[in-house]
Amino acid sequence: MFNEIIRNIVDEAAGGVGAVLMGYDGIAIAQFFHPYEGADLQMVAVEYANILKEIRKTAEILEAGAVEEVCIKSQKFHVVIRSVHPDYFVALTLQWDGNFGKGRYLLMREAPRIRKALEL
Repeated sequence: MFNEIIRNIVDEAAGGVGAVLMGYDGIAIAQFFHPYEGADLQMVAVEYANILKEIRKTAEILEAGAVEEVCIKSQKFHVVIRSVHPDYFVALTLQWDGNFGKGRYLLMREAPRIRKALEL
């Protein structure tokens, strides 16, 4: 079920390259990646998981509330990370000229469905 949801997000997002449902411990639950030259997208997700842990700690210290979304734009691609559960997030990687707004929308739309499935 998770693989289907993740693949649909990537396929529906114009310019979607890949996505991963991952725990904050860096262990992937589900993933889908289109062939992409120039970057190890699995490694990108793992490294951003480490950054996300630090962002969560900072938000806690500042009493800013739970982190819902982090967006990272680089010269090669955009990564949208959406928290879907206290222990899990989805990271969507888009080509630099992909539809960033649609990617964010798809993650918001599917977050409740993923959360519900995680709690079963």
